[in-house]
Amino acid sequence: MRVWTSIGAVCAVLLLAGGAVAKVQPGTSKDSAVPPINYGVADDTGKYADDGGAWFDSMLKGANLTEERWTLAFDPKDPTQIDELPFLVRAAPQAQKDGIKVTLALYSKQASYHNAKFFCGWAAMVAASVQQWGINDFIIWNEPNTALYWAPQTSQTPAQYEALLARCYDKIHKVDPLANVIGFGLSPRSNGPTQTAPIPFIQAVGAAYRASGRSQPIMDQMSIHPYPDPNSPTDGPNVGYQNPENYGIPNLDRVKQAVYDAFTGTGQPTTLNGLTFRIDELGWQTNTTAYPQYYNQENVKTVTEQQQATDIATTVDRYFACDPTVTDVEWFLLVDEPTRNGINQQGVRVGGGWQSGLLTAGGEGVSTPKLAYTEDAPLFAEGREACTFGLLSWSPQKQHP
Repeated sequence: MRVWTSIGAVCAVLLLAGGAVAKVQPGTSKDSAVPPINYGVADDTGKYADDGGAWFDSMLKGANLTEERWTLAFDPKDPTQIDELPFLVRAAPQAQKDGIKVTLALYSKQASYHNAKFFCGWAAMVAASVQQWGINDFIIWNEPNTALYWAPQTSQTPAQYEALLARCYDKIHKVDPLANVIGFGLSPRSNGPTQTAPIPFIQAVGAAYRASGRSQPIMDQMSIHPYPDPNSPTDGPNVGYQNPENYGIPNLDRVKQAVYDAFTGTGQPTTLNGLTFRIDELGWQTNTTAYPQYYNQENVKTVTEQQQATDIATTVDRYFACDPTVTDVEWFLLVDEPTRNGINQQGVRVGGGWQSGLLTAGGEGVSTPKLAYTEDAPLFAEGREACTFGLLSWSPQKQHP
């Protein structure tokens, strides 16, 4: 655990980063009202592994990581089937045996198909099927404010998403009373007509919720993805977004304010009365030129392995461990993808080409730990105790009318 010289210096950093003013109150993780924080990864490698994820889970635990987020896609062509059920049947019991908590991110294979009735019926079927393995956490959609996952992006998209989230909340809770239904999976920025800025998106979802007259919540937790600006992917965690409609690591107050404005006084809790954040995607890509198992040319700027370790440590001990609202953090990824640009050796696009893992590519017998795997593992184990300057407290800047 690292020590910072003064609380004032940290607050100054927050202001320079473009975040709202956060008050700091004395206290530690021993405060009874503060929930614990847990760390894991967003990575499907274990789900697809021939050994059911046994090696993957062992590597997770080796870094004091206890959670993994898997994706699960809905096929509009056959809404009565769970396409990847055979993988779940093999990997979910292994994760349960290994003590790894699994969260499922549910979304449609076709970004243009988001029929709430059929999707939420399928989501409820998924929830009913995976209870046997202790899986109760479900993120409803992924980055619905982007056309990559919800197309087209129009002025009606937030209301459409609100209706889908509300329906899925009810359907999933009906089949699983222990369910944790997680909303948004929110991209942190706008890049024009194909991506709605996240802060206005939250506010518009809230307006649709109020207009619906609903008295029940639409989510138990909120998922956010505070990646650095893709135009500056090597920016560290102290660098936020200047545009107040976007958010980064030091700008979570903007999200809290938007949620407060959207939902205060309704049946949907805000961060002032119980809503927490799940950071289920975040990472920095590292330089892989020293390793033979990677191929194709890199298509983004990267950081050194030491800088990755430092950035993750700063994110933990200056921000997330100090924020009682953040209860789950899943780094993207544990194991690197071998293709640097997302295109395989046959010329077919197979992914995003991410080298943000804590392990190099290749799997058992090939992957090796990066510096972040060993250097940051003690911080993950410390939980709230990793916070270097006391817990953050937040108050809304204005009252909702």
